[in-house]
Amino acid sequence: MIIKANSNHIDCILEIENSSYVRPWTRESFLNELDNGISSNWVYISESKLIGYLFGWKVESEFHINNIATHIKHRRLGVAKKMIDNVIFKIIPKKIFLEVSNVNDGALLLYENLGFKRSGIRKKYYSDNSDAIMYKMEIK
Repeated sequence: MIIKANSNHIDCILEIENSSYVRPWTRESFLNELDNGISSNWVYISESKLIGYLFGWKVESEFHINNIATHIKHRRLGVAKKMIDNVIFKIIPKKIFLEVSNVNDGALLLYENLGFKRSGIRKKYYSDNSDAIMYKMEIK
């Protein structure tokens, strides 16, 4: 089940975030995203447990995925794909954008399999000096 994220979800989101990223978002970062006016944020619940989340911005007819992660025990089971499909169904964007580290092989494969196309590189974008691969998906 995919539902809108709220402040009650933050502890579970932080648990996943801290185990997923070298430089994780803070509690304040997530709370700010809940109330900024352009965010559309979702959590994936399975068997009463939060196992994934997607935070992004809707700007006119576009959507930018700012943060997406799945609990390590539930990766490669289609959770991220379902959350992106949810954005397409609920937000109905014409384009979706995101950046991902060039060393995150699982995410790179996922986005390319979903139909995202590489649209650029941000050199040494992340704190570990890895590059960000920029992706775009056009929805027809």
